[in-house]
Amino acid sequence: MTSLEAEEFELLLKSFQPLWERYYRSHTLEGGYRKHLAKKEHGNAVLQGTEQKLFFLLVFLKTNSLQEQHAASFGVSQSKVSRIARTLLSILQKALKEMKLSPWRDGGTLHKQLAGHRDKVFSYDGTDRSIERNVDQGAQEVDYSGKNHGHKVKNLLLSDDEQYVHYLSPTFPGSSHDKAIANEFPITLPQNSVLRQDSGFIGHAPEGVLIEQPFKKPRNGELTFAQKLFNKMLAALRVVIEHANSGVKRLKIVKEKIRVHSTEIRDSVMVIACGLHNMRVKNPNRGYTSCVPA
Repeated sequence: MTSLEAEEFELLLKSFQPLWERYYRSHTLEGGYRKHLAKKEHGNAVLQGTEQKLFFLLVFLKTNSLQEQHAASFGVSQSKVSRIARTLLSILQKALKEMKLSPWRDGGTLHKQLAGHRDKVFSYDGTDRSIERNVDQGAQEVDYSGKNHGHKVKNLLLSDDEQYVHYLSPTFPGSSHDKAIANEFPITLPQNSVLRQDSGFIGHAPEGVLIEQPFKKPRNGELTFAQKLFNKMLAALRVVIEHANSGVKRLKIVKEKIRVHSTEIRDSVMVIACGLHNMRVKNPNRGYTSCVPA
């Protein structure tokens, strides 16, 4: 229901609860300002208790259910679901950031954050998410991804061989090309790092980094046997980023078509999805280890 195990939920709650209590003193659950500071919740408060609020939000993200269904499940009105979720999303995002589980968004200082990384081997790839078609014709063209035949938004992810997501790019329209995003928001990695990327990044080469990238079949030509063998071996190594993408998309709100039109919320849910995935990766009982073949 939440994508987390019980102990992971409790760990997240420890960071979420003080942030919620601080917020609740001056704001209502639906985001309005209070005339007078509140010391504690009333006995008839909606979603009584911090645990219930966190559970409400995680189920909302995991199941991506219709608001009518979600409202009925938690005994609130349908009109309140989106307002409550918007409030709690910002608090959950802060909690994950305080726990140092959120991906970095500034690629320019990434080398400082990864300087002490054990292996310095990373995989870079783009992932897209379906959105509802915009009523504006011009916006439809910008959002439409010809490659994946649908209206999308896109992000770039950088993970290591344990599937931990270290970096998440800003959210772009579906028509944006991976290399164009990488050029607009460049990343810097520690010297002598290895960066594995697919053919969509041809020409992208951060300074001081060894690039491992598949050979692209030449027009009217064929790849050599050695090139085909290299591509096959590299694909087996790069599967780690596909597993990371799948882990992030355990939340159906980023796997299925998102029905929220706010660009801010679309970006926030992706950050949260990466943070929750990183929490699962960090859990020693989950068995996340390097999936790269020996």
